[in-house]
Amino acid sequence: MKVVTLITSSNRNGFSKQIVDRLTIGIQDNGGSNEVLFMNDFDIKYCTGCRACENGKGCILEDDFEEIIQKIREADYFIFTAPIFWNDLAGHSKMFLDRLNSIGYNPELTMNEKKCLLMITHYSKNINPFVIENTHRCLVSGSFKVNKILDIGNLMENRVLEDFELEDYEDIGYELEEYEVIPHKLDLESATL
Repeated sequence: MKVVTLITSSNRNGFSKQIVDRLTIGIQDNGGSNEVLFMNDFDIKYCTGCRACENGKGCILEDDFEEIIQKIREADYFIFTAPIFWNDLAGHSKMFLDRLNSIGYNPELTMNEKKCLLMITHYSKNINPFVIENTHRCLVSGSFKVNKILDIGNLMENRVLEDFELEDYEDIGYELEEYEVIPHKLDLESATL
């Protein structure tokens, strides 16, 4: 299985990377590979709301978004990681998700229901469930089938993740394809609960 992971955190050696490294061990133990992309390495512009993508030809902005999408399209599985800042998805993470909607208007551009793991990291003990539900909806709008959600919180107290805390992620990486698709709760037409 060929996996592509997009780390949208600006911290190249933070919690997201530590966990992705362990997921990768599991993926490799199961005979797969994981190409890890850092969003900071790409020039991604924010969605302007021009709605030109509704013509079915994708986004008209000229940047590196399509390069990332092409890598994901060529993979068998996608891992999307996002940090939470101030009780909501970080702006740079949301910027990618806003652009993701542009591929949903053309069946040739969509991900053909590619399975996806959604990983959220944050310092809080818990976050508003709408953050996860809405991020899930954004991935579904790009025709992804989310089959695993990792809500990894309380990281303020755990400034360093111990080896024993990371071991479980190897098992998750090994079993990525086996998880059942998680139905989303959101109405995609109105984006409301």
